[in-house]
Amino acid sequence: MAEAVAEQAAEGAETAPATLVDHFRRQVAERGASPALYFHASGRYRGISWSDFGRASLRLAAYLVSEGVAEGDGIAIWSNNRPEWHIADVAILSLRCRPVPVYQTLSAEEAAYVLQHSAARVVIAESRQVLDKVLSVRDRLPALRRIVLIDDADGASSDVMVLSWQAALARGDEAQPQYGTEVDRRSRAVTLDDVATLIYTSGTTGPPKAVLLTHGNIAAAVAALDEFVVTTSDDRVLSYLPLAHIAERLATEFRSYVYGHPVWFLDGMHHLPERLREVRPTLFFGVPRVWEKMASRIREGIDALPPPRRWVARWAVRSSLRRVRDDARQRRPASRIAERLVLRRLRVQLGFDAARILVSGAAPIDPEVLRFFRAIGLEVLEVYGQTEDTGLTTMNRPGRSRIGTVGTPVRGNDVRIAEDGEILVRGPVVFPGYFHDDGATRETLADGWLHTGDIGEVEPDGYLRITDRKKDLIITAGGKNISPSHIEGLLQQHPLVSHAVAIGDKRPYVAALLTLDPDELQTFVNAHGMSGDIAGAAGSEAVRDALTAHVQTVNAQLAQVEQVKRWSVLPNDFEVGAELTPTLKMKRKVVAERHADAIEALYSR
Repeated sequence: MAEAVAEQAAEGAETAPATLVDHFRRQVAERGASPALYFHASGRYRGISWSDFGRASLRLAAYLVSEGVAEGDGIAIWSNNRPEWHIADVAILSLRCRPVPVYQTLSAEEAAYVLQHSAARVVIAESRQVLDKVLSVRDRLPALRRIVLIDDADGASSDVMVLSWQAALARGDEAQPQYGTEVDRRSRAVTLDDVATLIYTSGTTGPPKAVLLTHGNIAAAVAALDEFVVTTSDDRVLSYLPLAHIAERLATEFRSYVYGHPVWFLDGMHHLPERLREVRPTLFFGVPRVWEKMASRIREGIDALPPPRRWVARWAVRSSLRRVRDDARQRRPASRIAERLVLRRLRVQLGFDAARILVSGAAPIDPEVLRFFRAIGLEVLEVYGQTEDTGLTTMNRPGRSRIGTVGTPVRGNDVRIAEDGEILVRGPVVFPGYFHDDGATRETLADGWLHTGDIGEVEPDGYLRITDRKKDLIITAGGKNISPSHIEGLLQQHPLVSHAVAIGDKRPYVAALLTLDPDELQTFVNAHGMSGDIAGAAGSEAVRDALTAHVQTVNAQLAQVEQVKRWSVLPNDFEVGAELTPTLKMKRKVVAERHADAIEALYSR
């Protein structure tokens, strides 16, 4: 079967491959014995060749056709990053079906919406825990035909709907004589207009929207990056961010099909520092939280050094950081002594001594973090984009990055600022619309322009600065998009809670400010036979216990990244004309300004 993929690819090798399926088949043909995927097992990385990768994807594709999966059907992948994720994705794409990535942290309730809305026919589930979530909502998934369980083969035998990964591949072998021709026909028929993925992204209100991205969108994004990211089959990338996010799909998976470089999979975030040193990636994408943790770890390591070495390390970093701050263009190199004694060693310790391109995106990053890395000899380039434009609106160029900006438009994009300051973008990376949501599509796309919801300004030489966010969407320091109104609505379901404000933009976790309803608080005081005034009752143990129990109930309904980690009660309720509009809508900016101390206290530890 791998030979069939190779033959198909060889036939089209003379023409420039366009779709992801074309690119993949070419890699199987040209790089069959070379490693494509690396997974960590038994204390070391083990490789899977392009030939074996191609064979496994054909086996799974034949199985899916035998299950009656038709062109255009949705097939969900609910798993952490691993070889089976890529194998399943290629099989789905080869059948002209719609891949539906599911965030690993979603609750059963949230996943039910994604699986139902996408009409997923098959779910590729990683673990028994994921399987249990799917089974708990199966009565709301009329299109679901089968669940393929990657791990825990014993768990697959407990339900006729559930099949193990190995059993699915074996059935694919059996189905190959009957369905191999159909698999081949579909893979040859894939076009640039076909759906390459659905990406469910949180909105400020209501359920998540499904962004449709085509093979043409992906091809345009890869071509845009070619302008300043030279990539070869010898590059090394580490897959560690959720593959349900377009940034990770583009940075590691999709580009590997185009260039043929292998992908190393991370076996748990707690292993990231050591795996970076082991893999030594040449290209690396990180969200702000990752860069912040790295910078913090470097500082902690320096502080732990014995006195003589600690003094030298602090001097090297501080002197280099001073050069970065003093030079408007941030181009002055560190001193040779600092470079030889400290900075080069820090880059090796991080695993970035061979890195050519380092990128930060998915959320705004503190400029001081970028300056810190510039000081130790690492230029981290900030990129700006949305899922709706394949994650690419603008990007800083190597050697020409400007800290505090998100760079200039990538090749093929037109960017302009609307009269109200909103950033608009037009180009081949812009999506065709939301799946089954024409209304939202019309609101977001107007005359070919994507309305980003962000406010910005363009400097005379074309660099874009993000100055505000038109939409209320929270983007955490980890790059997660969260709808605050959903969390706030749940928190406000308790009678005591008058208003709730979810905090978390550019922060490591979600926190909340609560205000109490005076009338309900009086009722609570009377019911519990409490003495003292109302103000004192607001801070009582009984009230706090009631609110703690409520927050725990709310968290059980949320994905892990959405859960409220810390919260506090404000001394007074919000007032119209201050925190509230005349129609009782909350003024988030006013809340942030008036209660800045309370917010900072939620992140002080």
